[in-house]
Amino acid sequence: MPSRVRAARLVALVLSPGVVWGATMVLGAATASSGARALAWGIGAAVLICLVPWLIVTKLDRQGQLRRGIRRFGLTPLAVCAGALMYGVLRAIRWLDGPLSLAAVIFAACAGLGAVLLLSRVVRLDWPAASCGAMAVILPLMLGMPGLSAWPAAAAGLWAQQVLGRGTAGVLAGSALAGAAVCGGTYALLLQAVR
Repeated sequence: MPSRVRAARLVALVLSPGVVWGATMVLGAATASSGARALAWGIGAAVLICLVPWLIVTKLDRQGQLRRGIRRFGLTPLAVCAGALMYGVLRAIRWLDGPLSLAAVIFAACAGLGAVLLLSRVVRLDWPAASCGAMAVILPLMLGMPGLSAWPAAAAGLWAQQVLGRGTAGVLAGSALAGAAVCGGTYALLLQAVR
């Protein structure tokens, strides 16, 4: 295996959507306030929204229960579940006096995933590339100048997807722009509402 492909696999793993969104949730909670409580909110959200679904889908796939694909369920159940998840998280954050900026990150991720699912019926979109585009907008808004380090990371993520043949340059660029617009726009709007 060429070293370029090995490097691309490592970059794709490090910048996978679960890692990108999990880290963004932890940072989103940490920027709202400091201390162990904020860190616990971020880690808890990342575990519940990124790690647990991944573990469930991985287990179901290994058992052969996803052979016909998750698409057989259609968009309605997925939209209802995502809406219930977002509402439940927002209620929990408000009830327990958690960081509302964390809710903005969660809603941005759900809006982006929803857009990818809806638009993929018309045009091919790549969720990892969309997550890279989202990261390139959200982290600078969240962290200021240090967040600009997301730009080269997003470019590396898109490079890895291209090397691994997970989409043409047009599909990956379009996906990144869609993620930047939908996720970044949702985050920016919600962040203004909670400040």
